[in-house]
Amino acid sequence: MKIAVVILALVTAALAGWLVLLWKQNRDVSRQLRFIREEDSCMRVSVNAQKLGELELAEEINKTLDDVRDRKRAMSDREKLIADAYANLSHDIRTPLTSLDGYVQLLRDAKTDEDRARYTAVIGERIGTLKELLEDLFTFTKLKNDAYELELTQISLRSVAAETVLSYYDTWKEMGVEPEILLTDEVLPIEGNELAVKRILHNITKNAVVHGRNALKIYLHRIDREAEIVISNPVEHPEEIEVGRVFEQFYTADRFHRQASSGLGLAIAKEFTERMGGTIGAALEGGIFSVVIRLPLAQSAFSV
Repeated sequence: MKIAVVILALVTAALAGWLVLLWKQNRDVSRQLRFIREEDSCMRVSVNAQKLGELELAEEINKTLDDVRDRKRAMSDREKLIADAYANLSHDIRTPLTSLDGYVQLLRDAKTDEDRARYTAVIGERIGTLKELLEDLFTFTKLKNDAYELELTQISLRSVAAETVLSYYDTWKEMGVEPEILLTDEVLPIEGNELAVKRILHNITKNAVVHGRNALKIYLHRIDREAEIVISNPVEHPEEIEVGRVFEQFYTADRFHRQASSGLGLAIAKEFTERMGGTIGAALEGGIFSVVIRLPLAQSAFSV
């Protein structure tokens, strides 16, 4: 009987000691977590006891903390990116706005129909510039939202490309641009978004016309299981172009044309291309700047 009492006492003492140790351990973990939260610390949770899964618990807590920090960092980076977009475009918008205000005043004071027509044309051009700047900002902000999903359906890349490219043909001719367009006769079905494809082609060709030398080549063909679009143009100062940065937000090699561009065109093209499962790259060789887009063909392109 005495032996049983002694054993019970020892077990009770051991259990009490273990409970005290567990209480201290939990209190210490709570203290660490409170410090991490209040000080926004990057410290990791540590434990002393390792008998009953405390180490595994600490590892899971630290993984959760790492995930929260990564999401917080990504959110902070995204907010900064969007804030920079607003700051940059606010600066860019002021130029056409100021010009627009001046030409409206000139239009009011115009004495001849010729002057009125000239001022009206300039005002229309400035309004178009503002619309493009704002559209770039809206699209860029939308693409940076994790909740945004690009709706994909099966479309004919060849048809969309032909419609988009040919719609600008007369405009290019008026600007003195000599486009060389070569589109395959294949349908080239892809799982894509028609508006996104049109926006990609618009942004890249606009970039080529603005920064090029009145020459433009657009090729569309099939390479194995992908459709490839190549848009190229000669550039006057190739030494000023950092090819590795052309798809960065707000990057522009030609400061002279900065007021006509948001610096987001190629960045938006990259976002749309990747959301359709494709790749986009740039090359500069012999004074010729090229953008190459590859999009995976839909399964129907391989059916017999």
